[in-house]
Amino acid sequence: MYYICAVRSSFHLFLLVGFICLIGQAVWAQSPFVEVFQRVGSSAYTISFQNTLTVNREGGHIQGIQWVGDSFLLSGSSSTVSYYATVTEDEVVRVDTLLHLPYKHAGGFQINDGLLAIGVEDNEAKSASQVLVYDFSEPSDPPSQPIQVVQREGKVKRATAGCVAIAEYDEQYILLVGDWDIRHLDLYQISANQVNDTKLSFTLTQSITLEEHSRRGWIDTAWWSYQNINLFKVEDSLCLVGLGINDQKENVADIFTVSLEPELKLTKIASRTFPTKHQTSFLWGAGVDWNPETTQMRILTTPYSMQEENIIVVYE
Repeated sequence: MYYICAVRSSFHLFLLVGFICLIGQAVWAQSPFVEVFQRVGSSAYTISFQNTLTVNREGGHIQGIQWVGDSFLLSGSSSTVSYYATVTEDEVVRVDTLLHLPYKHAGGFQINDGLLAIGVEDNEAKSASQVLVYDFSEPSDPPSQPIQVVQREGKVKRATAGCVAIAEYDEQYILLVGDWDIRHLDLYQISANQVNDTKLSFTLTQSITLEEHSRRGWIDTAWWSYQNINLFKVEDSLCLVGLGINDQKENVADIFTVSLEPELKLTKIASRTFPTKHQTSFLWGAGVDWNPETTQMRILTTPYSMQEENIIVVYE
């Protein structure tokens, strides 16, 4: 009799957990963030810009893009340096070097809540990287030095920083760093009122291995090699957008809820594919622009490398 009751209790618990997951998905499906994501059009328009400044096109490519005010920032790598380029009024107005050899590969990045966070890695040894965090509260006067530097060293492909996301949440800055092909995701945190103190630093608090991470409650079980991740505070929660390509080489954008307590947990709640336009791809430069006040979302993507004539594709 006890055995039968235990089995029934376990079964009822299973049903309860499943029911809760379905309720959670239904709630998130009605959230403004997911609704505006679902409204982003598959058709796109283009923004052209010119470049007359010197950019090393050898041994690298454009990796990420962010829309800030009237400008775009594009991260890039090369055979000699990592950099980001600023595009204003249809032309590249400046190219800022981040780091030199061996840290010549700038990955996917994000500008959010007044900070710019970008990972720069040694993409040859694949055993070291740095995550640079800048005070970007005045985009028209970009800083020359970061306020925080996260040093990463370790096993090959484990200590890289191919994509980085940042957001302010619960009086903390939350920094998520994906390693090579984003097989792992590392969570760093620092108090929001201490981020400008160079004597303090982000602390690694949690890590997850995506191969071992539970996919219970996901709308599907796919985890792609996202080249860019963007993190946003949505009401009282966190949402992560992953941008990359799927097995069919289609541009894919996935939304995950992010839980920090009692442990770091991701749950996929929405997924979209977008057609490739004008030789751009989520495989390299991509990013999300979201305005919670106007509930407008735009997804951006770039060509592979910086040429004299260039196109940014905007899905809106």
